[in-house]
Amino acid sequence: MTKAETETTKPVKRLGSLAYYKTGGTCARLYLPKSIEEIQSAVREIRSLSQPFFVLGGGTNSLVCDDTWPGAVIALTHMGGLHALDKNGGIFCEAGVDNSEFARFAVDHGLTGAGWMNRLPGQMGGTVRMNARCYGGEISQIVKKITCVDMKGEVVVHDEPTKVFRGYKDTSFMQTGEIIAAVEIKLEPGDTAATQELMKFCEDDRVLKGQFTHPSCGCVFKNDYTVGVPSGMLLEATGIKSLTRGSAAISPQHANFVFNLHGAASSRDIVELTLMMREAVYTRFGVWLEYEMEILGELPDDLAKSLREVRARKPETPELAVLRAKFSAKPASKP
Repeated sequence: MTKAETETTKPVKRLGSLAYYKTGGTCARLYLPKSIEEIQSAVREIRSLSQPFFVLGGGTNSLVCDDTWPGAVIALTHMGGLHALDKNGGIFCEAGVDNSEFARFAVDHGLTGAGWMNRLPGQMGGTVRMNARCYGGEISQIVKKITCVDMKGEVVVHDEPTKVFRGYKDTSFMQTGEIIAAVEIKLEPGDTAATQELMKFCEDDRVLKGQFTHPSCGCVFKNDYTVGVPSGMLLEATGIKSLTRGSAAISPQHANFVFNLHGAASSRDIVELTLMMREAVYTRFGVWLEYEMEILGELPDDLAKSLREVRARKPETPELAVLRAKFSAKPASKP
C-alpha cells in the first residue's frame, strides 16, 4: 500500500462510476491521490510493478473501454485544492477542480477572464492538458504555472506556458505523458456583472444544445480549420443523425455529439457508431475526420485497427465548396 489511497480488491469497482461517459470496465489497481506527493507515490509504485496505466480526470473528453484493463488507473477526482494566492488575481487550482467551480470561484472574487469555463464539462487538469477553448476563451491565455509529475514520479514545474501550449487542443503533455497536478492562474479584476452574463450565456447555450441530456464526451471529432467547415456541420450535412448503435445515439441538436442513452451503451456501441459517422463524412465530402475523443483502456483488435486508419483527403468536391460558403455566410454568434 502506498501513501496514495488505493483500491486493489478484485474486481475494482467499474470505472464507469468515475467516467463522465459512464463506460468502463475494471482495472487491476485504482489510485485516488489527494496530493502531489500521492501522485508521485502512485507513479513510482506502478513503475516498480512495470504496469501500464492511464490517468483519468473528469473523463469528459474520453471513452473508457469496457474490457478489463490489466493495468492501473490514477483518478484525479480527489485533487480539489482551490485558493487565492494574492490580491492581484493569482489563483492556485489542483487538477481535480471542476471547471464550473473554478469559474464561480473567480467571479466570486471579483475576477474576470474565466467566465467562458462555466458549464464546460471536465476538470482543470484535463482542460490544461487539452488547451481547451470555447466561447472566446482559451486556457493558455490565463495559465502562468503548471506543476506536473513525470513518468519517473518526479515533480516538474513549467513556468513558461508558451513552451507547453502549442495550439488549440495541442500541448506537450500529450507526448510527454506528464500528469498535471496543479496550476496557477492569473486573472484580472473587472466587471463581474459582464462575467456573470457570459457565464449564464454559456450555460444556457449548452442546455439549449442538449449537451447535458445524456452522458457524452463532448465533440467526438476535431475541427480541421483547413477544411473551413466545422466537423459538426459536415456530419449534419450527411444526414446521419438518426443512426444508432445499441444504446449509442447521435445528439439531435449537435451531430458531433454521441450520447450514451440512459448510461446503457457499451464502449463498442459508441466506437462503432463514431466509425460510421467518420465513414459517412468521407464518402460525402472526402474529409477524413480526426478524433478528439480519447480512448482509455484496451480496445478489441478489430476496433483498434479501424480507429488507427488514416486516409488522404479527396480532391475538393462541389458539395464541400457549397457547405463552406454556407458556413462563411453565417452571422457570428455571441461569444
